[in-house]
Amino acid sequence: MIVRFHTVLVLGHILALALGLGAALLADWVVLRKLVSGIVSQKAAGQLIDLSHAVCAGLVLIWVTGALLVAGNALDAPASIMNQKLWAKLAIVTVLTLNALLLHGIVLPRVTSRVGKPLFERMLDWFPMVSILLGAVSATSWTFAAFLGVARELNGDANLTPILASYLVALLLSWVAAVMLSCLVRHCGTRLKFRNGNHHVMADMSVSMRWSRPVGQFSGRVKLSPGCRQAASFSNTRTS
Repeated sequence: MIVRFHTVLVLGHILALALGLGAALLADWVVLRKLVSGIVSQKAAGQLIDLSHAVCAGLVLIWVTGALLVAGNALDAPASIMNQKLWAKLAIVTVLTLNALLLHGIVLPRVTSRVGKPLFERMLDWFPMVSILLGAVSATSWTFAAFLGVARELNGDANLTPILASYLVALLLSWVAAVMLSCLVRHCGTRLKFRNGNHHVMADMSVSMRWSRPVGQFSGRVKLSPGCRQAASFSNTRTS
């Protein structure tokens, strides 16, 4: 049994898509975590740089394997070049490439310069909005490209306009959802809401935990903010 070169190209195309999509989602997760903790660490900045390199590698492989696949299919069936889904995928990969250039040119240098500082000073500044937009474009575009890759029922039947319109709607919804989630995480970050009697108290809690290996016991220490301590003191006074 001889494996065709076309099969190898399809496998490489799928792996490139998985690499780009996985790295893009992980990068968004790292940014979300930094919104919670507030401070950009050297490790987090290094992770974002490595993930951005992985996204770029996925893009290069997507272009190379995709071009070879299109050329091979065009030689076997010239009419396949008119497939509207193919042109939609080409447009989305072009958006991904431009988005990656903007991320490397705008976001990454700013993130590396924020090591030891909060990632975003104010959520409504231009940089947080642009960063969230570019992140939403990246995750949505990779996901939409993966959807087009497996949606064989769109081959030859779907028009380019509805596909791109659906893609734009997905971009808008993902950006709005990303902004709302980022604002929620930024403002609520480490604030925990708990009930003490009939009173609701919002407290900032920093928990430091350590694991005692010889004994195998877990111990933790919770530090409450001054406002939380006052609330707890007030509640204890009333119950006594």
